[in-house]
Amino acid sequence: MRRFIPLFLIVALPLMLVGCVSMALPKVSARHGGEAARPPLETAGLNRERWEAGQAELRAAFEAEVYGAWPEAGPARVLDHTVVDAAAYDGAGRIEEYTLDLAGAQTHLATVLPVAADGPVPVVVMQMFCGNHAALGWHDGVSGPVTERAPDCAPSGFASWSTRQIFGRHIMEPPVAEILAHGYALAFIYAGDIVPDSAAAADEALDELSADVQTGAIAAWAWAYSRVIDVLEADERYDPQRMAVWGHSRNGKSALLAAAFDPRIDLVIAHQAGTGGTTLTRSDAGESVAQITQAYPYWFNDRFETYAGREEEIPVDQHQLISLMAPRPLLIGGAWRDQWSDPNGSWRAARGANPVYALYGSDGLEQDGLGAFDPEADIAVFMRRGLHGVNAVDWRHFLAFLDAHFGAGE
Repeated sequence: MRRFIPLFLIVALPLMLVGCVSMALPKVSARHGGEAARPPLETAGLNRERWEAGQAELRAAFEAEVYGAWPEAGPARVLDHTVVDAAAYDGAGRIEEYTLDLAGAQTHLATVLPVAADGPVPVVVMQMFCGNHAALGWHDGVSGPVTERAPDCAPSGFASWSTRQIFGRHIMEPPVAEILAHGYALAFIYAGDIVPDSAAAADEALDELSADVQTGAIAAWAWAYSRVIDVLEADERYDPQRMAVWGHSRNGKSALLAAAFDPRIDLVIAHQAGTGGTTLTRSDAGESVAQITQAYPYWFNDRFETYAGREEEIPVDQHQLISLMAPRPLLIGGAWRDQWSDPNGSWRAARGANPVYALYGSDGLEQDGLGAFDPEADIAVFMRRGLHGVNAVDWRHFLAFLDAHFGAGE
């Protein structure tokens, strides 16, 4: 019997870790509210003309105070385009791959088209942590990351299994077959090929991308979403009026920023995006400016870290970034044991953007609290049990929101 104990511990340890962490982490309060987002957007004389005239100035403020400059480099250049598998996912999907040059950085764009689609299809552009090959189940012919700084992901083994146990079944690979069945195409790009998520390598890549002004990694990754749109909008198989971007955690920050700067993006799913993403900087819950800039200084510009401990002085906040999306749909995801991402701060940020959504005839965030998910609202927040990660419950919410706004579905 003794010889089986180590194996038992190997299998049980990640499960025990998940349970212990879940019990130890504070639960997000179901009571919504707190101080309203500042500065308030509901001011005397606010109208669409004045709002739209001031958008460029507001974007410039986010560049100056938080993210650094939107990269100056031009559109994507397609170097190669091949069909990887015309009948993947039991004949339901067609996998194609593009080799792209993005301002001198080479990367791959992988797309999956629903074979049964009739006419231009809606598409969801995604950035995943392990690259395109992992996102598509390590399919033969799909390229992995170009950079040597990519995470050491594997299709099987203990590390892969434990990662899924801790961060969710879909942390590396979305439910592609289910998404195809709902009528959506998918597009994947590994943003680490443009700027590695590494303090040792990010600065050099950022300098090459935008030499004259400082750019942070989140802005660079957001710019990568837009470069995918360049490719997709030139292909008549994709509907230019139904292009969504999806991101989890740091990729959720980039997805939201991309939509704030690129009006071609029609819908955003920002899941557990936290500080620098959907939650208010002026919030006393979750990750602080000091914590995030000490851990990831290259994500932002140098100015943002100066607000550590004096968040009240920052002249912009995330409800204003959300308002730059108006009236396009936004879904914010959270979890009851993910206080680090500050779901309540995201709810308040979304509520703070309502006056701008109202200028376009939208009610914005209508739900009264974190748990009252309404997929048909133009801004929606959902919560599920558990921790930071991506699982099947999350994808049920993502697809419900997409179906409500893009008119697809089973």
